[in-house]
Amino acid sequence: MSYSADASQHIIGYANPLVVSPGERVGVHVSCHQPSYTSRLVRLGPGHNDANAPPPSHQSVADVHSSAHPGRPQFSRPGSFATVPWFVKSSSAALDPEPTLEISFWAQPSLPQNAGHEQYFFSTLEPDGHSGFGAYITKDGNLTVAVGGEHGRQTATIRVSLARHCWYLMTFTFDAASRVITVCAMSKTTHVIVSRTQQDAVTLANGFALASSQPLTIASHSSKERVSHVPINSTTFNGKIDSFKLDYLTGDHRSTLLQLDFSKDIPSEEFYDVSGGAIQGHVVNCPARGVTGHDWDASETAWNRASYGYGAIHFHDDDVDDAAWDRDFELSLPTTLLSGCYGIEIDDGKSHDMIPFFVRPDLDQKPTNKVAFIFPTFTYAAYANDRMYDITRDVHIDIPGSDSVRRSRHTHVLESRPDLGVSLYDSHNDGSGTTHFSLKRVVLNMRPDYFHWGFGGPRELPADLWFIGFLDRELGSGNYDVLTDHDLSRFGTSLLLRYDVLLSGSHPEYPTYAMLDAYDAFLAAGRFFMYLGGNGYYWVTGHSADPKRTHRIEVRRADQGCRVFSLPPGNWFLALTGEQGGLWRSRGRTPNRICGLGCNACGMGQGAPYGITLEARQDPKLQFLFKGLEDTNIIGDFGLVQGAASGDEIDRLDYSLGTPENAVIIATSKLAGGHSDNYGLFNEEIMFPMVNTLGTTSDKVRSDLVYFDTESGGAVFGVGSINWVGSLAWKNYENNIAQITANVLHEFRERSLLKHWYLDMNLAAILYFPVLRGS
Repeated sequence: MSYSADASQHIIGYANPLVVSPGERVGVHVSCHQPSYTSRLVRLGPGHNDANAPPPSHQSVADVHSSAHPGRPQFSRPGSFATVPWFVKSSSAALDPEPTLEISFWAQPSLPQNAGHEQYFFSTLEPDGHSGFGAYITKDGNLTVAVGGEHGRQTATIRVSLARHCWYLMTFTFDAASRVITVCAMSKTTHVIVSRTQQDAVTLANGFALASSQPLTIASHSSKERVSHVPINSTTFNGKIDSFKLDYLTGDHRSTLLQLDFSKDIPSEEFYDVSGGAIQGHVVNCPARGVTGHDWDASETAWNRASYGYGAIHFHDDDVDDAAWDRDFELSLPTTLLSGCYGIEIDDGKSHDMIPFFVRPDLDQKPTNKVAFIFPTFTYAAYANDRMYDITRDVHIDIPGSDSVRRSRHTHVLESRPDLGVSLYDSHNDGSGTTHFSLKRVVLNMRPDYFHWGFGGPRELPADLWFIGFLDRELGSGNYDVLTDHDLSRFGTSLLLRYDVLLSGSHPEYPTYAMLDAYDAFLAAGRFFMYLGGNGYYWVTGHSADPKRTHRIEVRRADQGCRVFSLPPGNWFLALTGEQGGLWRSRGRTPNRICGLGCNACGMGQGAPYGITLEARQDPKLQFLFKGLEDTNIIGDFGLVQGAASGDEIDRLDYSLGTPENAVIIATSKLAGGHSDNYGLFNEEIMFPMVNTLGTTSDKVRSDLVYFDTESGGAVFGVGSINWVGSLAWKNYENNIAQITANVLHEFRERSLLKHWYLDMNLAAILYFPVLRGS
């Protein structure tokens, strides 16, 4: 079907929750500019349309009928802020009719100029303009104060200039009796900056009313209007705010009404008044907490060990945690629904979308399948809506060998909808790196037909759907289970031990500590693991344990790793968990320990095939790998992504980093010509002198195919390339990469069945032979 809708009016949506069990309900949230649209539920299979790929295959779910729905557009409100229940109006009888209020706090603006919108430090302003107060930076960068009153809202420009990334102690005094507003900004002294105080005062023409029924909003204008049917301009302040305080002045007497300590309960959304008023506030849209404040002196770099230095919150005008769209309809899933990746296809006649969600097996039932595939949903979250191709942004990617950016329907829609938020690979509008991501929003590159802008083919979810087609072919639909990172993070070891054979997705980059523990326990129990990707188990990842916030993950990129930005020192510990961020390698939990491989290089442009080693060809224990294989030592010299099986991010064997000593290299890209200089080493691989780091000059730039037995009777097979799956699916799985993968899958299944048979026989012997002896 041909569609011609303007990108900004394209129908889009998301499902919540993202991962469910059979019999549960899924809410569907849709933005549609047409009067109506239709929906139907399908089980997703391969979705990439290419002559050399498996044909797109999505199976309709007959038990859930197609239906029609009224359409209307929805827009979320980007921008994080803090909100506090306001109390002046309710306590006005105890206050003077014309009170004096003083608001003070530390602020570090990160985009005082050119934000494109007003940036509020604080506000209690009523919508009708008859009461309240606030202060903000205008679009032109001017500091402005505002108050409400009988004659409506009054504003005045303050002659105080604020520099980017400089800390200021800001003090605003609102004297209702004299109609005077005084502002003082004192910059913090550093080793290169001498403290400077700027002060200005304005007298307004009319009186003003400070008492307001509105909540106190910090770093934005209003806490209302989370979602709208028209785009909403942000009023969020870009930067950090620390030690917010509000005093009530009467003559020489000062009473503290509010003193906020943002360093308390950092993993939560709450913060507290420490003045004795017992007022509790909360943050919205997940600003960055656990970040350095005005008094950080580098004596401690972990917020959960520090007694000071972490009282700030960093707000951004493009933070989006929960899109908070109205729910359009709800699906009741059949109790008999197979586990898998499902899609809600929506179509308004001018555009269409496929909204994915995942169904885990019923964990209350004994598993009938012993093979499971894990969709790396935390990786999908990290890359969701990435804009790394956009050279106008502070953070973008430019790797030699890449073709020109290939824009698609998805990128055009993304560019037209800034309210969809940024990825963990993008910088915020103020240039700071992102740390949190949520899947409670539309994710346009998590679609079965998504084509990556730089790698020349499907990546993440659409690539992993080729594994579903492969498993349906080899085992039959319904004869394996589908899990997700979200499931593994939540249920841990007990989930994996339901299975004998486990298959990874193509890019399982973002594990939590609990997930690594579960993989270790799975291997220690003598089970079988097929690592079918690259760049696995790389970044330390935090996942919220709060049942209300399981949609949220956190990553803090430190001073090592393949990354597009580094967070400043002192900001490397996760707010969700308090643990050290960065690479798992830096914390001693290398991926090599799990899958025998660790990611070491990446690149765009043409990939490389693998060459089978002579040792593997001659090893009797490895002959199962080569069943049905043509008489060649070159495999994977074809592919739907970058033209070969080794490409994108690639892994190698390294005994010094934890690869088991009995691991053997079955094949390596170095024996098939290797990679070009479009591929280069990760920075953590490079020591002095920093030479010989590219594909043609470094032996480390390679993909290794590895195998090893575990001491507990299991085994591991690892492929070391994100693009393995692109070759697996070539010519509808009729190729040597698919043959090797199928050989391993069936070998591991047979071994696991044999282990169960031996266990059953031993149990029978224990139970039966004593009876014979007794007779």
